[in-house]
Amino acid sequence: MSDIWKHKKAKVKMDPKKFRYIFGVINENHHWTLTIMIPRENRALFFDPLGESTTDIKRCQNVTRSFMTQKGYNVPKWVCGTLPHSRQQDGSSCGPFVLKFAECFLNKEPLLFSTSEKSVEALRMTIAACVLQNTANLKDLCHLCGDKNSGKKVTNWIGCDVCPRWFHCNCVQRSRKNKHFICAVCEP
Repeated sequence: MSDIWKHKKAKVKMDPKKFRYIFGVINENHHWTLTIMIPRENRALFFDPLGESTTDIKRCQNVTRSFMTQKGYNVPKWVCGTLPHSRQQDGSSCGPFVLKFAECFLNKEPLLFSTSEKSVEALRMTIAACVLQNTANLKDLCHLCGDKNSGKKVTNWIGCDVCPRWFHCNCVQRSRKNKHFICAVCEP
């Protein structure tokens, strides 16, 4: 979505009208915002954790209409708006806010939630736990190449003496005969 926001042609091959919602997370100048396209209703929503300007809403309207046009739809009455939502109180919580906006929207809940320092920290922890719970198990993969097998008939492994990472011996150009091994991340 960041590319589309910069008026670059969309690379995804999709029919937008087949989707109820299309979520786009945008990072511009280290600040996260959210666009939700609702193709069947010819509209989009824009959310900025710091608050939206008229210029932001107009830009969202133009960019999302352009996306629909690129996908072959004539949408002369395409509109963009926003909904009431919480505002970030600091300079670093835009990412968690954007994720929370998306979650609230999907759950048909108000986008209003506590923005206290304690609440934002709890939100960050909830997001971290969700990411970790939904991450694939990587313990059987080489931490250098990301594959389970090294491509050879027999795959030899070597573990870092400092951290719990394991690597294919040929990926780190080491033999199993080496008694000690410290990976590049842990090397002083």
